[in-house]
Amino acid sequence: MILTVFAGLLLFQSMEDFKTKGILSSLYFPFIWFFLIYSWFKAHIKVYRVEFDDEYLYIIRRKGDVLIPLENVKDIEMRTLGGMWRVDLYYADIVGDHFYFKPSLLYPFNYKSKDHLVNLLWKKIEMAKSKKQQISPNALHS
Repeated sequence: MILTVFAGLLLFQSMEDFKTKGILSSLYFPFIWFFLIYSWFKAHIKVYRVEFDDEYLYIIRRKGDVLIPLENVKDIEMRTLGGMWRVDLYYADIVGDHFYFKPSLLYPFNYKSKDHLVNLLWKKIEMAKSKKQQISPNALHS
């Protein structure tokens, strides 16, 4: 809704500029805005909402949640100063071999609590990797 109103205003502004200034200067302003919006969408296409517990990392999506075992997480690193984190996986999953999450939209202002949350996730990942997997005695060994 907001984007359609913004696009309408941008189109109206372009038409008014075209009437007064000509075609070249009327296309400059919308081109810059469309490029910025496209870049933002491309950067946020694989950004998901994430929750976790002692065993799994839950990726919350509209179509359905994805469970990723914490043992599959290879690395977590901050990619932008705005608080976007990249999670690399050992084995590709439904979301691919990596995905992004952002703990908060207000990250620069509440970074202490959100960094603490990411550190807690790291601790849970290390605990999950250090646990020895118990193989059932009835399991078929190859």
